Amino acid sequence: MRSFRLLWQVFFGYLAVAAALLVALGLYASLHARQFYLAQKAAELEAGARLCEAQIGGLIQHAATDELQSACERLGRALVMRITVILPSGQVIGDSAENPACMENHRDRAEVREALGGGRGRRTGFSTTLAEERMYVAIPLRRGDAVAAAIRTSFSVQTLAQTLRAVYWRIAAAALVAAVFVAVASLLVARAIVRPLETIRSGAERFSRGELKHRLPALGALEISMLAQSLNAMAEQLDQRIRTIVRQQNEHQGVLASMNEGVMAVDLRGRILNLNGTCAGLLGVEVDKVRGRMVHEVVRRPTLLGFIERTLSKAEPVEAEFELSGAEDRWIHAHGTTLHDAQEERIGALIVLHDATRMRRLESIRRDFVANVSHELRTPITSIKGFVETLMHENLEDREQSLRFLAIVFKQVNRLDAIIEDLLLLSRIERGAEEQTVELAEECLLDVLRAAIEMCQKKAAEKQIGLEVACPAGLVAKINAPLLEQAVVNLIDNAVKYSPNNGAVRISAEQRGGELVIGVEDAGGGIARKHLPRLFERFYRVDKARSRELGGTGLGLAIVKHIVTAHKGSVRVETTVGKGSVFFIQLPAAGGNPTG
Repeated sequence: MRSFRLLWQVFFGYLAVAAALLVALGLYASLHARQFYLAQKAAELEAGARLCEAQIGGLIQHAATDELQSACERLGRALVMRITVILPSGQVIGDSAENPACMENHRDRAEVREALGGGRGRRTGFSTTLAEERMYVAIPLRRGDAVAAAIRTSFSVQTLAQTLRAVYWRIAAAALVAAVFVAVASLLVARAIVRPLETIRSGAERFSRGELKHRLPALGALEISMLAQSLNAMAEQLDQRIRTIVRQQNEHQGVLASMNEGVMAVDLRGRILNLNGTCAGLLGVEVDKVRGRMVHEVVRRPTLLGFIERTLSKAEPVEAEFELSGAEDRWIHAHGTTLHDAQEERIGALIVLHDATRMRRLESIRRDFVANVSHELRTPITSIKGFVETLMHENLEDREQSLRFLAIVFKQVNRLDAIIEDLLLLSRIERGAEEQTVELAEECLLDVLRAAIEMCQKKAAEKQIGLEVACPAGLVAKINAPLLEQAVVNLIDNAVKYSPNNGAVRISAEQRGGELVIGVEDAGGGIARKHLPRLFERFYRVDKARSRELGGTGLGLAIVKHIVTAHKGSVRVETTVGKGSVFFIQLPAAGGNPTG
């Protein structure tokens, strides 16, 4: 239905009421004006008749006389009305407008009958003599107790109609002026009523846009002012409640965002109500793009989807552990429970996903470590035991063979000693990093690299491998020199072991932005990508047989990683199979270093 502005509704409402009143008043005035004029004219006619009674009462005879006729004509002109004198027989003996002799008998006239009967007669009717409508008033002229004649006065109603038309025009003009005045007044009143409402409407629109700090002024009538106050109070309460809701929502979102666990809330139909960034990361989706979508549209893993469906179908908590396959396989420990609203009505389920991949990996590393330690220790111990038993139980007269056996035992003992020393070193580094007891001081990095190269020079010379160094002389770093030297030695030692004869190993150091980067590059066979995630684990070997043949303990890179971690740095490798590898140690830069 079409709606109109309140201003025009109020304006036309007032105007319609005012117009109805003006029309009613006009009709009332018009009707009563005629009656008023007729009554006033009747009174004038009666007064004229009374005057005529006094003036011509003595001239009344039983027949018409010139003197009476002259008196009637004179009084008619003076009073501006027609005067007629009628005998009880109905004969007209005097008339101010006509010759009495030519006039018919008037006894049957109603006003004449009433006057001859002693009363006062009044009638409005058509005059056959003058051929027009007239008003008549007749009174009795008495002589003693008898009515001697009737004196009748009259005037033309047409004259009254002309007068009334003029009056009607005046009434219409007055009504028109009043209508204009009422229209203007109605418009002003309507605007006075609507303007505060327009202000309130504008304020309400601002409220709807969230501008709840805006306040409406107290304008207009008491009721409108009270309405503005009520809206202001409502806006203030809404502002407080929205602030509370936003604060609570931010707190909830902050809690969800800071959780290491993935959290997802779904309704009973399986529509995602909310989830945090951790959960989105586990699922490989974006938070804002999956809210409100069905869970089966987002979750493509059957194990997780089945767990969610199982949680929705049960009232008690559900737990499970499963693997999520994807770009990177993850082990998930999932916990599901029902979700209730403030009225304790069940509205869905809350799914908590804990990434147990690291724990699984640590457990695997622990198992591998125990197995590797056992294996690494068992091999030399078994060898030592075998040769010692041979020396004890066999009667070896060949001194050369005995010395060879003892040399093998000595070699295995040295290997055991190296493994134990590396394990003890690794333990000391870890403990120092945890307790933050690793002492750091600003040292010249070139000196550290030269010391490491000097320690590896003999092995490199045996394979005719050149050790090249590139480092600015003034480059300093806040380090533990012996530990960092050990890390670089381990990297150079590995590079020499796995590089071909007559090759070269390049050692470099430079400052890149806010960090120092030490690189050790070899020209070996490179490392397959599958080995990279576990390359820095204890006892992990890419080529186990060759590693043992070369005399490694399997702890070198693990020691490098822990030394660098103790320096609050990081270690990484870039490798190409068949071309070689580059190991990078990245450390925080000391102040004032040259950029190199």
